[in-house]
Amino acid sequence: MHRGYFLAGIFCLAAAWACRATYAKIGASVGPDGVLHEPFGLIPLAWLFDFSGLILLVLAWLRRK
Repeated sequence: MHRGYFLAGIFCLAAAWACRATYAKIGASVGPDGVLHEPFGLIPLAWLFDFSGLILLVLAWLRRK
């Protein structure tokens, strides 16, 4: 496997896992004024890291020697 693509893909998948874990740890809450406080940006960021990580792993597999 091409080492650079492989390591970048693993890093992206780890970052996606970290986004999901952070989202679960922070959670959602309703403030005293009735406003929902939620780290919504972590959800699409995790999906982006998942997609790019999988693409990089496929590229590493295709470029193997």
